[in-house]
Amino acid sequence: MDRGWIQFLLVVVPVMSLIGSWLALRAIAERHDRTPGMPKTPEKAGRGTKDKAGNKAENE
Repeated sequence: MDRGWIQFLLVVVPVMSLIGSWLALRAIAERHDRTPGMPKTPEKAGRGTKDKAGNKAENE
C-alpha cells in the first residue's frame, strides 16, 4: 500500500469516529430534552403546553 493512503486512513478514521460520536451525543441530548414529564427549561416554558386531554393551552 502506498504510504500516502496509510497516512490518510490514520487521519480520516479517527476524525470520522469523533464526528460520529458527536452526532450521537447530540441526538441523545435532543431525545432527552423531549422526554415527557421533564420540567421545562425557562427558554422552552413560553412555547405553550398541552393539558391532559391533549388540548393546547394558551399563554395569557
